[in-house]
Amino acid sequence: MRRIALVVAATGFAVGAVAQTPDWTQVTTANSPSARRLHAMAYDSTRGKIVLFGGWDVGNLNDTWEYDGVNWTQIATATSPPARSFHTMAYDSARGIMVLFGGNDDVGFVNDTWEYDGVNWAQVWTSSSPIARNLHAMVYDSARGNMVLFGGHDNVGIFADTWEYDGVNWTQVTTANSPARRNHAMAYDSARGKVVMFSGLDAGGTVTDTWEYDGVNWAQVATANSPSSRHDHEMVYDTASGKVVMFGGAGVGYLNDVWEYDSVNWTQVATATSPSGRYQHSMTFDATREKMVVFGGYDVGHLADTWEYDDGVPPNGHPSSATTYGVGCGATPLDFSPASNPILGTTAGGLIANAPTSFGGVTMGWSDSHLAGVPLLPLNLAFIGMPGCQLLHSNDVFGLPVTPLTATTLQFDFPIPFLGSLLGAHVYLQAYCFAPGENSLQIIASNGIDWLIGNQ
Repeated sequence: MRRIALVVAATGFAVGAVAQTPDWTQVTTANSPSARRLHAMAYDSTRGKIVLFGGWDVGNLNDTWEYDGVNWTQIATATSPPARSFHTMAYDSARGIMVLFGGNDDVGFVNDTWEYDGVNWAQVWTSSSPIARNLHAMVYDSARGNMVLFGGHDNVGIFADTWEYDGVNWTQVTTANSPARRNHAMAYDSARGKVVMFSGLDAGGTVTDTWEYDGVNWAQVATANSPSSRHDHEMVYDTASGKVVMFGGAGVGYLNDVWEYDSVNWTQVATATSPSGRYQHSMTFDATREKMVVFGGYDVGHLADTWEYDDGVPPNGHPSSATTYGVGCGATPLDFSPASNPILGTTAGGLIANAPTSFGGVTMGWSDSHLAGVPLLPLNLAFIGMPGCQLLHSNDVFGLPVTPLTATTLQFDFPIPFLGSLLGAHVYLQAYCFAPGENSLQIIASNGIDWLIGNQ
């Protein structure tokens, strides 16, 4: 069973001052990773910490660091991936696991998969895997519960392959369209459920193009404006602004420009201050504090500086909603209606009407389209003895309790953690009830509720 962030104890969510214009701030920390490039970083939304691993200085590194918005702390782990650079990392928010893949160790290209749970690293042995490579990109598709890895390079050439990892195995995805690419950058647009890729290198050199992947195919997007061509840049998705943000890279010199992509066009953002132009740095989005964080990279030498970018969007602009979808089943269909919206730090819930008994519960999931990574939903449940009933979402959490109010009405209440990483997340609910004589399984299901978590 996948564990989702809602069932994890809440961490503090500090609402910062309202920014007026986008800008960078250099952060001075008591401790810091050493100067490096070609390292990997990703944000652990469950624990509210940025995780950094490895990279290159005078050789490959294999140290693990965490940044909490105030300081860097080196983490001593019992086991660790071999020292490496050119690797990728992304955070699986459904399983609460950091995933690392590939790169270069001290011998050459590797294709090993490692997972970090906040305490230790463990290697994952999969029956299939992408070919050993570096200069690839990887993001986590939260709607479908899969890592998405694309492209890269080995001594033979540049790759144009797409792979997905579900926590158990890697599966290659055959797409109708696909560019060959290395040294590119990708980000996952969680509002639209698409992976966005920009620029990088193909066999002819640096290119200037934007591509999107929807889980089935890659499609090139024509934009009126575009950043200049570059490689070894970084991109993240900003949940506050709903835009992909790109910084730096190598093009005509080392770049320090900021661009935003709104799914239609690219717009350059002017800032009063900025990190030095650089490439082969790492950048991730701290969703709790709603800031982009950059560490290290290379300009005229290896860097060890920490910078934060505030997009200027007030951190309180996340409306919540609770909407119904689908239909319930039963002689009198089981009906699940919202009683309140899912706002951080409050208790949200709903009422279950037409309950034939007081024995019921609620299930919760991240997706209303994919079950175990496959687009199966809604799923007719006749095959398990519930004709006319549908499974409406992935059952990531089930057995959440309800309270009887009347002979036919049940109440569901659930505390929403005060966790900034949940802002903008969709969570899907469905109720079930024991119903003697209704069908062979003696259970009926309700319609669904789509929670959009906000702070107002």
